[in-house]
Amino acid sequence: MSRELIVLTTDKPSLDLQALASPPLRAARDYVFDAEDRLLLRVREPVLVSVPGEAERLLGIDSAAPVWWTEIHIATDSPEAHHLAQRCAETINGTIWTAQ
Repeated sequence: MSRELIVLTTDKPSLDLQALASPPLRAARDYVFDAEDRLLLRVREPVLVSVPGEAERLLGIDSAAPVWWTEIHIATDSPEAHHLAQRCAETINGTIWTAQ
């Protein structure tokens, strides 16, 4: 399973990790930790990609420019981390890309 999700959106996304990381999970800035304080994932600050064709060149998916690019990095292979990353990506509500 991929350890990185990328979400492309037309508007700058806003994600409330505090709301998604309900106890026993804990969110601190861009990171989410489990009950034992192990890092589960990191959500990077969205980046505006304004070069036409850049998302297609990098990811192989069609996307109009400009597009906001948000990376979600999974720090462990636990099912909990993968499930949380998928929930984050779905909350952002855009085109989700994962490595095959």
